[in-house]
Amino acid sequence: MRSILVAIFSISLVLSISACSDDGKATGDNTQIAEHTTRIVGGSSYDGLPAVGMLVYNGNPHCTGTVIGPRLVVTAGHCVNGFSASRMQFAIGPDGYNPQALLAVSSTEPHPGYNASNITNDIALVHLAQDAPVEPMGVVTNMDSSWVGKQLFFVGYGVDNGYNQTGAGKKRAVWMALSGVSSTQFRYEDPNANTCNGDSGGPAFYRDSNGKYLVAGVTSYGDQYCAQYGVDTRVDAYLDWIGIGDNPDPDPQQDPCNGETYEGRCDGQTVVWCENNKVNRQDCAADGKVCAYSDEHGYYGCAAQPDPQPTDPCNGETFEGRCDGQTVIWCENDQVNQQDCSADNKQCTFDSDKGYYACRDAQPVDPCNGETWEGRCEGGSVIWCENDKVNSLNCSQYGKSCGLNNAKGYYDCL
Repeated sequence: MRSILVAIFSISLVLSISACSDDGKATGDNTQIAEHTTRIVGGSSYDGLPAVGMLVYNGNPHCTGTVIGPRLVVTAGHCVNGFSASRMQFAIGPDGYNPQALLAVSSTEPHPGYNASNITNDIALVHLAQDAPVEPMGVVTNMDSSWVGKQLFFVGYGVDNGYNQTGAGKKRAVWMALSGVSSTQFRYEDPNANTCNGDSGGPAFYRDSNGKYLVAGVTSYGDQYCAQYGVDTRVDAYLDWIGIGDNPDPDPQQDPCNGETYEGRCDGQTVVWCENNKVNRQDCAADGKVCAYSDEHGYYGCAAQPDPQPTDPCNGETFEGRCDGQTVIWCENDQVNQQDCSADNKQCTFDSDKGYYACRDAQPVDPCNGETWEGRCEGGSVIWCENDKVNSLNCSQYGKSCGLNNAKGYYDCL
C-alpha cells in the first residue's frame, strides 16, 4: 500500500553553481543544473537553490520546505499539523545538521481543509520569526493534464535509502517526469528515483524557458519503500489561500472518497482505503492472506495468515502442578495427572528442591513448640524440652542462677 513521507527525499547526480545578489542574499534563479535522472540511492548531495531548507523539530530532521516570501515557507500539511511551532526551526544550507542559517518559526498554518485520513489539501505555510537570508522562489500559477511527461526537479533532505531509512539531513535533488495530474495533485513513477521519508513538503520545481525555477508542488506521500511512486500537492491549486494570484480555493468539504480513509478498513477479507482521491479495494483472500491492521505502517493491508494458536492439552495445568486438598495435580507429557497423597499417608506440598508439587512425608508435630533439649534461661529459671515435654526449674529457690553449662552443653542451675 502506501506511506506518508515524513522527512525528505534523495537526489540524482547534479552540478550546481550558487550565486549571490547585490543585497547579499543567495539566489537560485540562475543556478545551472544538469538535467538527467540517475538512481537516488548513492546519489551526490546538492547545494543549489538555497531557498530550499530543512524543517527541524526538537533538533531532528523533520521535513523540507521552500522560502516563497521573506518570512514565508511552503511545506506539506502533515509536516505541521499537530506539531508545536515553538519546537520547530528552519535550517538553510546543504547540510541540515550544520546549517548556514537556523531560523526560529513563529507560527505554522496547515490548510484549513487538510485531511490526515485521506491526505487531501496536504499543504501548509510556515511563518518565520525573521527574514530568510535567501531570495524567495516563485511559484507555478497554472498546471493541467498536459504536464504529464514533463520533467520536474525535486529537492529535499530525506533519506536516500527507503529500505534501511538512512541518509536524512543532506540536501539532494533529482529530475523526474510526471505520470499523472489531478485537480490538486500530481504523481510520478520513475523506476530509478523517488522522493522518500523526510522529503515531505519539499519542492518540485518547473524550469521555465528563461531557466527560472518555480515551485510546482510539495511532496506529500508515496509507497512504503520509496521504490514505486510518489505524490505531490499542486501549489497552483492553492494560490488564493497562499496569497498569490486569484485561483479559487478548492472546496475543503468535498470528500471524493465518501468517508473512506487513507488508513483504510477491513470489509471481510477485503481492504478498503482512500488514495489519490479514489476508493481502492484489495481482495486479500485471493492471495491466501487476511485483512489486518499494521502497527508498523499505520494502515490496514493484506497480511500473511497467522499461525494457529497451539491448543493447551492440559487446560492450564502446569508441570509445576498444584495441590487440591491432599491431591497433587500436574501436567506431564501433554496429559493431566493426579496423585492422592493421603492414600500413602503423605501430604501434598511444594518440593523446593525439585521445583514442583509432590506427595511428601508429613512434617512431625513439635510437642514442645520450639523449646529444645539445650534449653534457655527465662529470668532465673531454666526452660527445656525433654521426653516431648516442656520442663522448667526455678534456680533461685536453690540459691543458684540460670546459665550455660559448657561442660554438659545445656542450660542449667549454676
